[in-house]
Amino acid sequence: MRRRSVLAALPLGLLGLSACGPDGGGEPAGPAPAAPVEHPEPVQVGELAEVVEYTEVRLPLEMTPMVVVDPGWTAVPLQLDGIFLGYREEEEQLRFLAVDQDGTVLWRADRPLSCTGYVLTRGPKKTPIAVLADLAAAEQEGAWAMTLTAYDLRTAEPLWGPVEAPGPQAAPGLVYAAPTDQAMGEGGPRTALSGVTGEVLLAEVDLADGRILGEHLGALVRTEGSELLASGAAGEELWRSPLPAGVEPARARLRGTVDPTTSFAVIGDQDSPGAVIDLADGRVIAEGADAVARDHVLEITVVVSGTTVRGLEDDGTEKWTHEDPEPLQLLCAGERLAYAVRPEEGTLVVLDTNHGLMVQPYDVDLTGPLAVPQVFSADTAAAVRIEEQFFLVTTEFDEDFGLRE
Repeated sequence: MRRRSVLAALPLGLLGLSACGPDGGGEPAGPAPAAPVEHPEPVQVGELAEVVEYTEVRLPLEMTPMVVVDPGWTAVPLQLDGIFLGYREEEEQLRFLAVDQDGTVLWRADRPLSCTGYVLTRGPKKTPIAVLADLAAAEQEGAWAMTLTAYDLRTAEPLWGPVEAPGPQAAPGLVYAAPTDQAMGEGGPRTALSGVTGEVLLAEVDLADGRILGEHLGALVRTEGSELLASGAAGEELWRSPLPAGVEPARARLRGTVDPTTSFAVIGDQDSPGAVIDLADGRVIAEGADAVARDHVLEITVVVSGTTVRGLEDDGTEKWTHEDPEPLQLLCAGERLAYAVRPEEGTLVVLDTNHGLMVQPYDVDLTGPLAVPQVFSADTAAAVRIEEQFFLVTTEFDEDFGLRE
């Protein structure tokens, strides 16, 4: 695969968290954000997205029998309960599109161009919700305030909000922090919001010796001294365990995004590998990890640490190991394959998750940019990237597959 194609395929999620305006890394404020859009309310759609001709996409062979649709996303979407939500950048606004894994566009909503930050989590009665950012006139003349509104992810029914955000998104989930005047580094103290009500769930300034790491599907993950703990929507403690060995409490963080199909997350610090923790119950899945993904077809957990990739059984048994020439950036796993990038060389590495062997999953007789999977649902629908576009490989079988010429 050509260098330019692979580098273009790097997930935008690696570029940082944000909501409206500057991200939570303490960057100085840039140009004033765009004004609010005229019609931010979601609109029901209920139609199949545009179907993509099989000749226009170069998919991994495992995916070629499936229907592929083009929702028009220009950034990698998020996924929860088989619903993918992403946006496309238009001339004067962002257009969010929620698409079921069967290819049906459920709803759309418009937001200002600067409001790229959004969250999928659980709301009332564990409902999957989308929390979108917006802008509203603030008390200070000439300024805009960032607000958050939650919608039922499937129906777009408003559930709470708009509420004023405590600042840009600062960690995975509903965690925000006001920016500081530092050129680089952390934002201010973090505040976690409730997915059920949108109200403040916990503020870091109220912790004597702790740090908020993230919110995941209604669970708030934080440190307390040298321990790691999670609490629920009502503040009840869900689990508690020691921080992974070698992780400084003051620098602990959730590394990368958290896969909602597993709740597996890497908790580490800035410089050294961490441990894979199941955020549902605090169970340690693996140690010495930079990234994790799960292939639901073979039920194999793929763990990357530097140049080493491991395939783990459910009981933690190491099924295989792959040593690569350079540290890998793991993209995702699914359909019996794991996808990663060699950043220095600029090439794609694909391993079969049964044996850990490098494979060529694409038809070598075809030419053109490859469709590189970025996000899988538990039912193996996948968002794939082709250069600057993101398509959805649905769960629907193409009835014309055997008749293609």
